[in-house]
Amino acid sequence: MIIKLCLVLISAIVLNASTFNQKVANIIGYGEFNENRGLIEHLFSNKVAFYKNGSINYVAVMEKLKHNGLLKVGLNGPKDVSITFLISHDPIKSMKIISDSLKSLGYYHYFTKNLIYNENNNITWTINLKTEAAIDPLMLSKQLAKNNCKINDIRKEGYTKWVYSINTSNSTLAKAKLITVGEKVDFRKPLKPYFIKINNAKSINILSKSGNQWFPSIVFYDKHLNILDIVKENNKHNSLKLEIPSETNYIKINDIYTLANIKRGLSVTIKE
Repeated sequence: MIIKLCLVLISAIVLNASTFNQKVANIIGYGEFNENRGLIEHLFSNKVAFYKNGSINYVAVMEKLKHNGLLKVGLNGPKDVSITFLISHDPIKSMKIISDSLKSLGYYHYFTKNLIYNENNNITWTINLKTEAAIDPLMLSKQLAKNNCKINDIRKEGYTKWVYSINTSNSTLAKAKLITVGEKVDFRKPLKPYFIKINNAKSINILSKSGNQWFPSIVFYDKHLNILDIVKENNKHNSLKLEIPSETNYIKINDIYTLANIKRGLSVTIKE
């Protein structure tokens, strides 16, 4: 019985190590992995330290790889790079999070090569971009983590192709400003439309600062970022009070013409 138990434990350890090595090879490519296998085995000799809640901690693994020169993203001149995102939940919100994360890393110019939804609301989104350095998977993973998105898998498939499997079931919009009931928030000159997050609120009061020429554009979203209502006003407003639709979690505040019309900022108060 003891011998059998020991064999089971040994098998589990070997299987776990094999899975871990497979994940590392997926990240850096099999050529790089085989060339540096001895170093990799040394760096990750304590594999338990690179797990979190029973799953591989991709950020910790990639930080170790990058620190030791094993996470390479440079290319020989401008190349067409393909990245596929396999997304598990909330297609609209997830695509916004990924798009915002790419912009945070300076990647604005890419185009969608393929976009597929299935009956379970899972999405496969492939983008292409021309770049001299591929997107750093460590930096992208950190940006996604800010929005409570978890990396399930990263695969480098060849020289210019990557596949990211991302769990977005607990995702949030990190850049959305949370406003609690009864709180008043003064927003400064916007570089982009104001985006706020609320919980269980009934109404919103918006005050335009002196010197503005505000023509309101307000969009209400649910937690999945589906649009619940849109309010647009063709007349200039100094203030605006609106009822908040049920199930609203996010609100975008804009001007129907130009952000320059609210260059002095706005004040926002959420009420029950």
